[in-house]
Amino acid sequence: MHPIISDRPLNGPARDFQRILVSRLRFLGDVLLTTPLVRRLREVFPRAEIVYLTEAAYAPLLAHNPHLDEVLAFPPHASAAAQAQFYRSLRRRRFDLAIDLFGNPRTALLTWLTGAPVRVGGDFRGRGKLYSHRVPASTGNPDAIAFHLRSLEMLGIAARDKRTEFFLMPEERLWAQSFLAMQDIDPARPLVGMHPGATWPNKRWPASHFGEVARALLAAGVQVLLTQGPQEALIVAAVKQQAPGVTVLPVLSLRETAAVQARCSAFVSNDCGILHLAVAVGTPTVGLFGPSQKEIWFPYETAKGHVAVDLTIDCRPCHKNFCPLQHLNCQKQLLPLRVLPAVWHALNQRLP
Repeated sequence: MHPIISDRPLNGPARDFQRILVSRLRFLGDVLLTTPLVRRLREVFPRAEIVYLTEAAYAPLLAHNPHLDEVLAFPPHASAAAQAQFYRSLRRRRFDLAIDLFGNPRTALLTWLTGAPVRVGGDFRGRGKLYSHRVPASTGNPDAIAFHLRSLEMLGIAARDKRTEFFLMPEERLWAQSFLAMQDIDPARPLVGMHPGATWPNKRWPASHFGEVARALLAAGVQVLLTQGPQEALIVAAVKQQAPGVTVLPVLSLRETAAVQARCSAFVSNDCGILHLAVAVGTPTVGLFGPSQKEIWFPYETAKGHVAVDLTIDCRPCHKNFCPLQHLNCQKQLLPLRVLPAVWHALNQRLP
């Protein structure tokens, strides 16, 4: 039923793909980092039906994307019977190309079950056999966008623009304008957003450091607001205690957060999904990096005001959730004096 497995790209690009499935089930930042691939697919296959499969929590990230015909929400917590029915519905769609950008056992099996004759995925031990065209292991450390775009190379498609995208509707932009006015934000003055939370404790820049940067901005007449995710109230409260003049926003939906970020003159964030959301809406963004690699996870242009800041010490990148060497904690040692110039650089991209 399926073609012979190949590690070679198609002679192409093949121009006859009519129904294309792209899947990346999670997470927030990872899904946004696949949007350059989606755009490139649309450029090469302008008349194809392109469908994106992701978990329901991340489907809003792709809403209104003009390069997609449909966004499917995968039901990760549904019963086995419901999931089997979902797999059957995918098979009935008769996709002729399926690209798996996640590559775990479930998505590899799901890709195979679509019955697509061309199935592209990573050359992982065991599950790599479920793809017709396997993306070989990368040499070096390609950034996250380049990593995904390598899947297109298997189709003979050269990568181009690496810009990520998030598409806001006019009514969402109007909502953000009205919402910020209710928070006493003056649209005539510069506004810097900050996100001091992150799922990994080791990725959180200290609240005292955020507070020091906020105080410097407030003293210069810049408005500062804080965004937060669920269970992050204590984190934003700690920053507010350090800089009482900041505006703390309630927990917003992903699309509401994006609409607010689009109104900001600059955005400062820990290494988390909200960081990538700010970049995708076009706001100059400062990323604060601790245990992970900015070269991989911040593939954005400094010419557009995007700057990643980290501290070079022997133990990083460690990719650990908690720092085992508290006296060497890379986040604590990344001082506000190093971050403030990056914030001013980002602000200067928007200020007249």
